[in-house]
Amino acid sequence: MSRVRGDTLDHARESGGSAPSRLEDGWQAYWDRLEEHVIFRVEAADYVARLEAALGPDPGARVLDFGCGFGFIGELLAPRVAELFVFDASERMRRRAQLRLAGHANVRLLSAPEGWPSALRFDLILVNSVVQYMAPDEFHHWLGQWRAMLAPRGHLVLSDLLTRDVDPLREVVEMLVLSARRGCLMRVVRKALGELRHYAKTRRVRPLCRIAFRDLRERASQLGLVVDVLPSNLTYRKTRATVVLSVPAANR
Repeated sequence: MSRVRGDTLDHARESGGSAPSRLEDGWQAYWDRLEEHVIFRVEAADYVARLEAALGPDPGARVLDFGCGFGFIGELLAPRVAELFVFDASERMRRRAQLRLAGHANVRLLSAPEGWPSALRFDLILVNSVVQYMAPDEFHHWLGQWRAMLAPRGHLVLSDLLTRDVDPLREVVEMLVLSARRGCLMRVVRKALGELRHYAKTRRVRPLCRIAFRDLRERASQLGLVVDVLPSNLTYRKTRATVVLSVPAANR
């Protein structure tokens, strides 16, 4: 799914000026046509391993995977937590995730947000590689929604955040290194690299957005949340960042 730019969180973007919702425009069309690739499974395994090392999700936790994609992360998380809810803005991806996760009795697929139970509270909300595809007003809206869905001791984890300009070629190299470590380099070269052309084309039309930590902290403070920046990102993209937002202990 999505991301935000600039020195302010409000209306800056890579190309300047305001923009329509990326999830309703170029990026939505991109996700709706995207096919499954082995790299998505590899990335999911890498993310879950890093997540467990950094935060160690409680086996009794209720977790929301927001922007679940094809369900690869959910497939790995489901046996590790008490309840797992998954959601993606792409209806096509939700259907694929539902098929992949059908064998897990503790998984529930969420459809349109308007129909979500108002009392839902989560111990852990995961938003991995999503924010960069959102317009600023989308992100502000969802930050408030995620805050409302957090349990008193819950954590909101935003990962793969763009906080500065990145070199796309370097990130391709990082993907290939990960693929080589997982023994699927040639399959990734044959399949995923071709998909990168479509991704790059969409990115030129709907540039990714950046987050400024100063503005994120200000926005989070208004919602009664504190922001902790992890020492390293929870994906293999080393120049990106992961933050954990939570309610201060004194306010729980």
